[in-house]
Amino acid sequence: MAERSPYNFTVTSLLKAAGRSRSTVMAYRPKHTDHVVELQLVVAALNKLSKGTCSGKNWEEKLVDFFNGKRNLQPLEEDENREKGVAAGQLIDGEELTDEEQGWIKKIKKKWDGIKGELHGFDKFKDALNEILAI
Repeated sequence: MAERSPYNFTVTSLLKAAGRSRSTVMAYRPKHTDHVVELQLVVAALNKLSKGTCSGKNWEEKLVDFFNGKRNLQPLEEDENREKGVAAGQLIDGEELTDEEQGWIKKIKKKWDGIKGELHGFDKFKDALNEILAI
């Protein structure tokens, strides 16, 4: 039996598959609303998995809505949001992190540890995200 290729999502393609857009992500805008667990980390975790690992009706929508929910949103100043996004990108790329960047990743991991029990039916995805955040 042939091995399945991995998912190949981008944040934009995942949002599109879920029927969502960046504008709906930014619906709660007190400052600059930010995902605590960055969507780029969600995509990186998905892309570690073989296509077909996640299944069920509207699984993309359920996953995106979980991370777009108020449980995973926080107001941040624009520069802080950028710093956190850069730290997540460097972690995904396997680059060495500064102490400040490690601090952002630790905050993300702490939040993920607190909410992942609410995400049902995505065990392999959760394992992949745990692996990425294991610094």
